[in-house]
Amino acid sequence: MAGFVQDSGMLRWLVVAGFVMAAVIVVGRLAAVRPVGGGEVLAGNGFRVDQESDAAHLLMCLVMLAMLVFPATADPRALRGVLTAMIVVYAAVLMGRILRWRSVSVATFAYHLLAAGAMLYAMSGHAEPGMRMHMAGGPAPAPMLALAALFTVDAVVMAVPASRRALWHVFPHAVGTGSKAVFPHLVMDLGTAYMLVLAAAG
Repeated sequence: MAGFVQDSGMLRWLVVAGFVMAAVIVVGRLAAVRPVGGGEVLAGNGFRVDQESDAAHLLMCLVMLAMLVFPATADPRALRGVLTAMIVVYAAVLMGRILRWRSVSVATFAYHLLAAGAMLYAMSGHAEPGMRMHMAGGPAPAPMLALAALFTVDAVVMAVPASRRALWHVFPHAVGTGSKAVFPHLVMDLGTAYMLVLAAAG
């Protein structure tokens, strides 16, 4: 995948810029919240914020940035280790939410778990730097393209204000009337789809 990332030129850096902007928005959102009890917080505009979900967004942005900015030097073993740890943590948080049935939707962390799992699957066919990247027994292109299509459809749904408002009970940030509220989710959708397509091509 490293060669395809490096050859994608301007598109690669547009995706990088998107992840940077998403990370800045999430950090700002985390810094501007106030507790309201029950594990929930409100942003300055009064909308409900899921701090755990924002932290997951931030971690995914950082991992994606490492893969895009340093495609040839990022250690695949380290990236797989980080993604595996993230999946374990996300699964534990998701299970805790299911058991407690918190008012913050469980679907939010199911989404993060799927994104991290998709990236780990895409990385499963990568060897060490300097060696042949795509190995026999690696991820099949068809499932990765199917996942890329799924994330793209989700991005389209979240980009349309009417459908976004209809999903307010699924994704808390969907209630934001402006595009800034949902921008990190859109970046995660499109960035994950982009990386999956590159992995399938590689």
